[in-house]
Amino acid sequence: MAGNATARAASTSASAPRPRPWCRSASCASGSAAEDAPRKYGREANVRETSRRISPCTPVVPSLARPRGCSGMASPSSEHPFLSSSSSRPARVPPKSVPAWIRGAALVALGACLALGVEWTIVARHHRGSSSSAPTSPSSIVFEQGKACEVLCELTPLEIRRVARVVADRLDVATSRDLSNPLRAWIAGPSGVELWQPAKTDTLAYLDNTNDEKPARFARVTVADPRAGVVTELKVGPISESEEDADDADMTVDATASVPFSKRPTEPGADGEAAAATLDRTLAAIGEDVLVPLFGPVFPGFASYAGPEARGTAAPGMQNDALSPPGERYDVYAYSWYPPSRLTKLEAFWLHPVPLRVRVNATAPDPSEWTAVSVALCGTTYATASAARAAALAHAETAPPDTPLCVFQNVTGDLPWEVPDITNPGTEGAARIPLSLVVPDAHRRVRWGDWDLTVAGFRTSQGGPALFDVKFRGERVLYELSLQDAMAAYAGTAESEFFYADASWSLSMLSASLKPGVDCPADAHYLSAATWYNLREGGDAFADPAEATAFYPMCVFEFAEDHAIWRHMQNSRRPTVEGRTRNTLVVRGTATVGNYDYITSFAFREDGEIELSTMFAGYIESRHFDAAANPANEAQYSTILRRDLAGPLHSHIVSYKADFDIAGTRENAVAVTEAIVASSDDPSGAHKALAHRVVEHEGVGASTFVADPRAAGAWTIVDRTHGDATTNYRGYAVTLASFAAVQALPDDHPFTRAMPYSKYHLACTKQADDEYRATSPYVQYDADNAFVDPRNVDAYLADEESLLDVDVVAWISVGREHIVRQEDLPLVSNFGVHVSLQPWNFFEYNVAASSPPSAEAST
Repeated sequence: MAGNATARAASTSASAPRPRPWCRSASCASGSAAEDAPRKYGREANVRETSRRISPCTPVVPSLARPRGCSGMASPSSEHPFLSSSSSRPARVPPKSVPAWIRGAALVALGACLALGVEWTIVARHHRGSSSSAPTSPSSIVFEQGKACEVLCELTPLEIRRVARVVADRLDVATSRDLSNPLRAWIAGPSGVELWQPAKTDTLAYLDNTNDEKPARFARVTVADPRAGVVTELKVGPISESEEDADDADMTVDATASVPFSKRPTEPGADGEAAAATLDRTLAAIGEDVLVPLFGPVFPGFASYAGPEARGTAAPGMQNDALSPPGERYDVYAYSWYPPSRLTKLEAFWLHPVPLRVRVNATAPDPSEWTAVSVALCGTTYATASAARAAALAHAETAPPDTPLCVFQNVTGDLPWEVPDITNPGTEGAARIPLSLVVPDAHRRVRWGDWDLTVAGFRTSQGGPALFDVKFRGERVLYELSLQDAMAAYAGTAESEFFYADASWSLSMLSASLKPGVDCPADAHYLSAATWYNLREGGDAFADPAEATAFYPMCVFEFAEDHAIWRHMQNSRRPTVEGRTRNTLVVRGTATVGNYDYITSFAFREDGEIELSTMFAGYIESRHFDAAANPANEAQYSTILRRDLAGPLHSHIVSYKADFDIAGTRENAVAVTEAIVASSDDPSGAHKALAHRVVEHEGVGASTFVADPRAAGAWTIVDRTHGDATTNYRGYAVTLASFAAVQALPDDHPFTRAMPYSKYHLACTKQADDEYRATSPYVQYDADNAFVDPRNVDAYLADEESLLDVDVVAWISVGREHIVRQEDLPLVSNFGVHVSLQPWNFFEYNVAASSPPSAEAST
């Protein structure tokens, strides 16, 4: 096989697109940009970015064009591929869509803004149902500037580009991996440039106006250095607030921590591209005369390759190997068949696995030294490509005629089990978000009814949505609420089992902007996030933080749910039914990581409840099955879906972080109430009773919990510093709102040790600024822990600090074991997990059912 993947891609004509073999993303088989992610990358495609100091003139009521006289506009460019507008100016809503009195009032208010410099806010109004079911009449979502965003919002594309430039200039490193100079250091992975979270104490002092000094913004930068053999984390900053007054000379660059080079972050584009030459050599050693009779003329490196539109293409997808030997780094490249695009859609390749896998030792700093350490062909693993070739040739000589080593069927054609064809009418094609529904970056403080919170952004290297400073009726409930990670662990033999820590691939940057009417209601409001995983033509990801841009993976909306928040039939002479429709504010973020989509929603309800949910969607990751080649093996781990297709058992476990500050108090505790069976001398015998306790210290088994349906109870974070012995402690309970699995593997299994949060539904620890994430960004390799990163939940539990009246963080994990069924073809029907954070003696009564008593009534 001549040449590497890059060279082959360059020689492929535009009329004959071919898959990119080094990309895990499902959009890798097309020679043009994927239809569902129509990105135009580079700075010309950016949303027009602004500083965090926004002119008082912005944003304007969405139905009005912004006046040219306002400086510092937060107006997205109409050329951005995700936003719809017919001109370079902000879109105008036809006058008839807005009552004249509203337009007149808006113009008067705008004039006042220009003349007086007052702050302007967005008020998103929706008339849905009666005013009695809404927080206000009409109900409204207000987006405005807030102090929390100044400190805690994720880095903007502009900030990321500036930080990347400073690090590159000061340290002489590349901003992306340069395979032409493989020993040069580079800014690596989805954690390449991210916000360095400021100290909580300093931040709260600024938010609560006890200190006017705003904490400076710093970036955490990850640099992989092949020559030094390490990955180093840097603290870079302070970052000035605007491009105009930026003085990069004031930024400092300080090393803070390092890990072995073999643990470097996963990079779905560069890693696979670097392995292309090794894969070429391996397939050449197996031989065209072996592979083509088995799978067809589908390998681009062989002379027999007929082109993608003739018989399709076989291309590898990358899997990190968490079972790599200590101190080493292996990747597995599993081949799939991409059918001709004239016959079916691109995504069908997820359901056409080829029984060919190559395990590559990628430990060496120089990719030219990488080697194939095993080859799996037709269900059997061989130590070398030569051994696989010898076995295939021996089989051909001794087997009866027409008995191949394994059977592979190139069957396609928009088959019902292969690709979906039923979609929402009018939602085909690329996402287009109306400019009027885009929330400017600085206006991320959201007020709705009694709720007040800040949407900080969509994190690049941790989970998805992150919220801060969450208050209900003016009292802080949570300092932080965020998705941390998502684990997908697949069953199999020692050769075929694997897991993904999807935050290490990035739970944001392999995604596209949301599609109105599919991901969120058509009139939802959309928030941007930064990405530097630019999808090139053909679908592979080119990572370069110096080219960071914006996209729209988050939305905010309200809706009336299909049930009442409370309901009762009054047993009067004429029975009557009373109740109140449940209205909810939703903050949603959706991420795609290869075949799977994660839809995470934080729902805020009028009684003070917060529901966390993550839905799982997309294609299964499948394996080839041949009853003659591996009859007794695959069926132990998979559902056999078709004659040649297996769906392996796998778990989805997501982790959330809830940093509670009950009623604004940081001195909290963990209280446990359990329903127990107590014995009694009473003739009735055993009876149910309540048992109460307070958790005294951190520790596995002490401050960790797994729900047991036979031992119901309540886990609550409470404020014990207010009240007395005659009253209940005010608090919030962590309650499972759906069935939720935890890690099925034993505690000493490498997958479990890599992501220990997966063992618990709830783990409580004392807040510490350096214990800011549930998992390390380096868990994808060497799960036997030759190097142990202290950033994991078990490490936080190990010091057994006191939990009595301290700042408590709840690490919440819920999952599902996905036993695949035939109805999961072509795509799964979305399913998921739900957790409720419920007021627990926080109020004296149900605040969604009763109003506060009047002065007259209380006398």
